[in-house]
Amino acid sequence: MQSPDNAWLIAIYPLISAILIMFFTHKSRVLSASLSIGAVAIGLLHSIVLFLNFQGSYQINMPWIKAGDFHLEIGCLVDSLTISMLLTVNLVSMLVQIYTHGYMDEDEGYTRFYSYLSLFTFSMLGLVIATNLFQMYFFWELVGVCSFLLIGFWWYKPSAAHACKKAFVVNRVGDAGFLLGLILLYHFTKDFWSTEGATTLGFDKLLEATTWAITNNGLLVTGLVSISTIGILIFMGAAAKSAQFPLHIWLPDAMEGPTPISALIHAATMVAAGVYLVARVFPILSIDGSTALNLIAWVGGITAIFAATIAFSQNDIKKALAYSTCSQLGYMVMAAGLGAPVIAMFHLITHAMFKAMLFLGSGSVILGCHHEQDMNEMGGLRKHMPITAITFLIGTLSIAGFPMMSGFWSKDMIIAQAWEVNKGLFWIATATALMTAFYMFRIYFKTFEGEYRGHEHPHEQPFSVTFPLMVLAVPSVILGFWGSPLMGYQLQHYIDSHFHSHLAEGQSGWEFFLHELSQPFGYLPFLAFLLGTLGAYLVYVKGMKLNEFFKKQLSVIYQASLNKWYIDEIYNAIVAALMFIFRWTYKIFERIFIEGIIINGITWRGSEILGDILKVQQTGKIQSYALIMITALGATVAWVVFR
Repeated sequence: MQSPDNAWLIAIYPLISAILIMFFTHKSRVLSASLSIGAVAIGLLHSIVLFLNFQGSYQINMPWIKAGDFHLEIGCLVDSLTISMLLTVNLVSMLVQIYTHGYMDEDEGYTRFYSYLSLFTFSMLGLVIATNLFQMYFFWELVGVCSFLLIGFWWYKPSAAHACKKAFVVNRVGDAGFLLGLILLYHFTKDFWSTEGATTLGFDKLLEATTWAITNNGLLVTGLVSISTIGILIFMGAAAKSAQFPLHIWLPDAMEGPTPISALIHAATMVAAGVYLVARVFPILSIDGSTALNLIAWVGGITAIFAATIAFSQNDIKKALAYSTCSQLGYMVMAAGLGAPVIAMFHLITHAMFKAMLFLGSGSVILGCHHEQDMNEMGGLRKHMPITAITFLIGTLSIAGFPMMSGFWSKDMIIAQAWEVNKGLFWIATATALMTAFYMFRIYFKTFEGEYRGHEHPHEQPFSVTFPLMVLAVPSVILGFWGSPLMGYQLQHYIDSHFHSHLAEGQSGWEFFLHELSQPFGYLPFLAFLLGTLGAYLVYVKGMKLNEFFKKQLSVIYQASLNKWYIDEIYNAIVAALMFIFRWTYKIFERIFIEGIIINGITWRGSEILGDILKVQQTGKIQSYALIMITALGATVAWVVFR
């Protein structure tokens, strides 16, 4: 196992379990759960072995599709970026599947759910180990299909059926841009792949091929059809998958799926695929130096603060966490756009741990409160659910940026990067940090502090539910140290194989850290954490009437936040307007022009006129018919002879 030759097996393990569950073990809950959890556990062990024993980059490819000069390969790429994602996906997936046993124990679709989980894990791992963009796109779409199945798992609920369709359609918008970007990139670089005999759109030579196309094949750096346009089109796929504004609308609705899916797909893995894609294609995104990356940075920044304003007012615990996920994904995308993909990946990994724990914690709360999701019907759960409360508090502290916890290190490095590159985005990121602390502690205080406001007696969940929470609490506290200046940015050094971050190569140690903390980009985020936390404490623990002030004096803003700034309504209005145009176009073009003028006018009336002319010839006399036949025959013979 020390060799990366068989690393592709990491993706195959869950595929085998999915097939076995679907066709052979679906009637046995024990066998199905054991197969699914065991496959991911073996994949995690295999990933750990790779992490401990392999350095550098390795890939293996085999022919996939060939038609004339066009060829595609499928293979397995192993490098530090791949291994870091393999560890993240497998760890979270394994814990989510253990959690699933307790959460879905009474559900009739228990084994079907495990088969979907295994199929999704296979799809995500296939995306991670892809050696080229076409292979990544294939698994990208397969991940989307699995997401559709899992969000709509409870298909008999109208809200779940609507949510899975919405997720599928919105992601198709981004994926259409992604595919168009791939086609354009291949068009300009196809001669390079044929000449070099390299993997088509392979990540190892993507920058070299693009540079060659700019020099030798007329690819522009900026313009309508340029590398900037290609980068933006590819980013469209990442924006949809990672729920970036304005393609974010599917993610909160996706909370209609079972909570394990919220943790696996919509916190730690699938939504992170967009950030992973941006990191993989970062070398070509940075060619033009500004256009594509500036757009990416601003989309990320706008998403971060926009989603945070909505999370302020949501009362459904899962939807509040969903908008938190949108906001944190915005941080990651912004970091990549600011030229720091290493830091983006650092935050991706830390966020996967504490956000998966928060979602699983919300599921524990929902079960403990007898399937209640409204935080107004909770409160005081710390006394009844101590393990869930402690782990949820750890996740809240981490995402809010409490010093020395994982989220503190990764998020504050993004804010520091914004200070150096774009001051406007720095202030947006800092304001978002304040809002994050407020709405996350709002969730915690409304759920776990005060008096219980529900109607059923709450209770702690079984070990299969609380065990994953306790395991994820550990990296939520200590994982960030691996990428901190106190540890010499070891995590950044590890994943920095395709790009070079000046932070990863900068100074480190306690003295350097204290110096950085004294700078505006160091103490302002910490001040934002304090103010946000204090504000939530005063409002939701001490009873300050700030909420009533907002609801009465700023009711328009409050209602806009509560209704998600009416983005869904705007989209619905646009769709309704387009459908109105289509219907009138149909009436004008189809009914008037096609049916009225052509069919009923020219065709029908023309046939009547022609019939009137021809019927004159129908005299009923045999002599007339014979004369016409002889005349036609004579004319035909004359044409053949004298032509």
